[in-house]
Amino acid sequence: MKIIRTFATSANLGPGFDSFGICFNLYNEYSFEVSNEYEIFEFSEKYSNPFNNLIIKSYEEVFNYLNKEIIPIKLKQLVQNIPSSRGLGSSASCIVSGVMIANDILGNVLSTDEVFQIASKIEGHPDNVAPLIYGGLTCSFKNDKYYTVKCNVSECFKFTVCIPSFELKTSVARSVLPKSISMSDAVSNISHSVALIKALEYGDMELLKAANVDKLHQDYRFPLINGSDYFIKFAKQSNAACMISGAGPTILLISKESLNINFDDWLVLEQSVNYKGAYIYEK
Repeated sequence: MKIIRTFATSANLGPGFDSFGICFNLYNEYSFEVSNEYEIFEFSEKYSNPFNNLIIKSYEEVFNYLNKEIIPIKLKQLVQNIPSSRGLGSSASCIVSGVMIANDILGNVLSTDEVFQIASKIEGHPDNVAPLIYGGLTCSFKNDKYYTVKCNVSECFKFTVCIPSFELKTSVARSVLPKSISMSDAVSNISHSVALIKALEYGDMELLKAANVDKLHQDYRFPLINGSDYFIKFAKQSNAACMISGAGPTILLISKESLNINFDDWLVLEQSVNYKGAYIYEK
């Protein structure tokens, strides 16, 4: 039996809007094998239909890309740790799973970059896809194609994800963003994002806090997250940097010490950086 393991990711990291992403060790697993027809097990009823299952949709995109006849598979969800619509890359996890499963079924005919290109095109942006495929911290952008660069992260940092019980759809989180920005705001995000990447590399907590200034999305999204004020205040009192994970509503705290947080019914998990990225193994 073959199994794919994919991981949670956190995009943006404050000023790195739609560009930065980091891979954590929180994971999902799915088993797969060739079948005469699609068989989907252990998913919720909504996603038990292949027409509504993002893994299957992404799987089929590879066959369409290569002009190959689609090979049905038996797909079973084994482990489900990454919550949906929480800003932890659940859709990227499904997309990368589908693309990598198809590549495996077809004999690994795609390069890692081709897997990245296809998955990014399906997702629409590479910020979650890149760290999931390549592991670690990545900075990504698009010109004629998608590009990504891996960046170093100091081992001194601890990453704490604070996950609420409520969802926030990415479409809603994007709908509150401004249609245009000022030149000064653009310059601010460029300069602060460069400094933030270097702070993560150097292990410089003071620089990280100073660089954690965003003018593009967080001020518009924090009001959508009930409880965000608590975490912003907590971070200031705890020598930590507070940012929205992806489009939210999960809050990401970066610190040098483990944080003791107990807030309502939020799930708080300390995460380490995963440097391997998604992979397939046999059991």
